[in-house]
Amino acid sequence: MRVRVFASLLGLVVAFGILASTALADATPVQLVLIYMPNVSNTGTPTASGIAELVMPEGEVRINAADLPRLDSEKQYVAWVINTETNDFQRLAAFNTAESSKTVHYETVLPDAIPNRHWNLLLVTVEDSGQAARPSSQHSIAGVFPSPDNAPLPIVLPNTGGGDDVVVSGQWSVVSWAERLSNPGLATLTLGLGAVAGYVVGRRHALRPQTTDD
Repeated sequence: MRVRVFASLLGLVVAFGILASTALADATPVQLVLIYMPNVSNTGTPTASGIAELVMPEGEVRINAADLPRLDSEKQYVAWVINTETNDFQRLAAFNTAESSKTVHYETVLPDAIPNRHWNLLLVTVEDSGQAARPSSQHSIAGVFPSPDNAPLPIVLPNTGGGDDVVVSGQWSVVSWAERLSNPGLATLTLGLGAVAGYVVGRRHALRPQTTDD
């Protein structure tokens, strides 16, 4: 039963990707599976997961996530793209989740295109405000950008929830920072990303059907 559900989800994602590619022509979406990553995530929510889709030239951002506890007061989840080699980063979105379902469906179009700075990580952090100028040390779910050496999306996709979801839209000012980060939590990402990539690739291989020769 679970296999059929995951297969259906995969079919929907593939179909959506085909339609989006057709509609957007040269603007090819980048899809990232967001998971609670070892050596990166530290907010104590290991079941959290999601899917992010970016259309870089158009500045389009879509994030679906589940099992993220709703934040109190003015706190917000903020999504960033990061180059862990140069410590460049850019803010993409700020959102909260529905209290009843712990899910969010977020989408927006930024005022400008997302520049190509060889981003290799999308990181969701917990911030005191949606207007945070730089990523905090509270790291939630994250996803590794695809590269020529990476396989396609894994067969088993994360549960992005359903029911009483929060649908968020709006425009947020984009913050870029060229200097290296002084945040000690982000300083560990460069070392941790290699382990994360291995973890994700290992999960993909484990999920692939095994075949034997007669």
